[in-house]
Amino acid sequence: MTARPNVQKFLIYSMNRNWQVNKTNPEFLEYLSNKASISPILAQILVNRGIKDTDSIKDFLNPSLDNFHDPFLLPDMDKAVERLRLAVKRDETLFIHGDYDADGITSTALLVSALKKYKLKTFYHIPNRIKEGYGISNIGIDKAKACGANLIITADCGISSEGEILTALSMGIDVIVTDHHEPPDKLPDAIAVIDPHRKDSEYPFKYLAGVGVAFKLIQALFQSTERKTQSTELNEYLDLVAIGTIADSVSLTDENRIFATFGLQEINNESCRAGIKALKKAAVIEKNISSGQLSFTIVPRINAAGRLDDAGEVVELFLTQDEEKASAIAGLLEQQNRKRQKIEGEVLKSALDMITPHQLDNAIVLSSHDWHPGVIGIVASRIADMFYRPVFLFSVKDSIAKGSARSIQSFHLYDAIAECSDLLLGFGGHRQAAGLRMTVDNLQTFKEQMNSIVEKALHADDMIPTLEIDAAVNFSDMNFNLVNELSLLEPFGDSNREPVFGAKNIKIVNHRIVGNNHLKMYLTQGNMNFDTIGFSMADKLSKIGNASALDIAFVPSINDWNGARNLQLNLKAIRPSS
Repeated sequence: MTARPNVQKFLIYSMNRNWQVNKTNPEFLEYLSNKASISPILAQILVNRGIKDTDSIKDFLNPSLDNFHDPFLLPDMDKAVERLRLAVKRDETLFIHGDYDADGITSTALLVSALKKYKLKTFYHIPNRIKEGYGISNIGIDKAKACGANLIITADCGISSEGEILTALSMGIDVIVTDHHEPPDKLPDAIAVIDPHRKDSEYPFKYLAGVGVAFKLIQALFQSTERKTQSTELNEYLDLVAIGTIADSVSLTDENRIFATFGLQEINNESCRAGIKALKKAAVIEKNISSGQLSFTIVPRINAAGRLDDAGEVVELFLTQDEEKASAIAGLLEQQNRKRQKIEGEVLKSALDMITPHQLDNAIVLSSHDWHPGVIGIVASRIADMFYRPVFLFSVKDSIAKGSARSIQSFHLYDAIAECSDLLLGFGGHRQAAGLRMTVDNLQTFKEQMNSIVEKALHADDMIPTLEIDAAVNFSDMNFNLVNELSLLEPFGDSNREPVFGAKNIKIVNHRIVGNNHLKMYLTQGNMNFDTIGFSMADKLSKIGNASALDIAFVPSINDWNGARNLQLNLKAIRPSS
């Protein structure tokens, strides 16, 4: 039986949130509403996201494939394309070295698929998380040598692999790095290093996922060869770009919004690739899938193989046109995902048992010899959400501690870890997530040093999560037209979350508990009444005592049930009205 952590004693942390209602000058909202032909409520949401003029609103609400940035603005793109054109001319053998998560897997599949259009012999390698770890591995380089590769292209890795790249060069193999993680002070000595986070980058959008960088390389190559007149060929990769982009939780704005919008269209198409069709069937997805649903259904299945075993076969899932083969791989991923869920539950319970909720450090640093290294990143993320502070979990084997870290919005994780680099064997990542390795002997010193760094960087208020409310509204503002208008904001994700509204002085007509832990209430304000549902909020009603009225934070939605179509409010938080 899966170990189930007792999280009841930790619920206080998810309850203690500051409610922040965004407000803008009403006259400006009215002006923007009239100018852009949108409601004042939608205008407020867009202003909250930094979109404050009609041209920006038009571009945001109407993503277009014509709005891709010039790929040659990325550093070293010209060098990479020149080297690839030489590879085509010489009919060389190429080798794609990817990563074991969904971003790295889709990046690898995209590059392999696109480069085969040039009749190039192309091999690939996805490292084993346990045996090889993150980044370019010597096993991968040896495999490239055995394949007779003249050129290695990295996918979602390589920016911190200086030693391995020098090894490849010593074997006579050139390297092109495509990555999106924070670069070290000294870039690796590759033919080209393409990373939007390079300090010398003039690219207008820094937040591409690894698969987005891989896509830009193929876009540049197509533009520089005879395929430039066949730009629609790029569209066939947008499903992969959307999966990797959404999976990596990068900002769903600018180019990433275009990737996600049109990629989801491809994923929801009946003629989608065999691997995606098989994944949807395994996840019992019968309707169009949203970005949020993709994150909780398709992505965990893709990641499961890399967390527990070897993810190389998942690349084949996206390359094959054989539906029977795709179905077999998707079935295997389904089994691995269930196994991953069981192991994750056990590790979460173990980690929570080590935490004393009312004596928390500034940074939670935990370790165990019993934890599977493939799931500690997910568990770290869950604990960071519970306690809203940076979390570092280490899986210890022999004398080495391999860690995964997750942060909160106000704390730059990569920069903080860099301050402790003298204690580490290696590290990499970005602002919100990172991986690191050290000897066990350095764990206590790292814990003390990281706690000191967090204490200096953050105030107490920074470690209280904020519930950001896009607009204060009345029940009378809620209608089908507004919900339909809000759908123009999709797909939702990082930097474009689903809008949350707040309403004050709401009366409870009746309430009950449904399912295992859901709060169903019938609420009224003035002469307007709404059904509401608070998922996993059954305990929240006891927190408000005998309050005569509530303030609520909610997302309006359309509930189709038994042929009836009604507005329903999905509760995000409740509190007594002051």
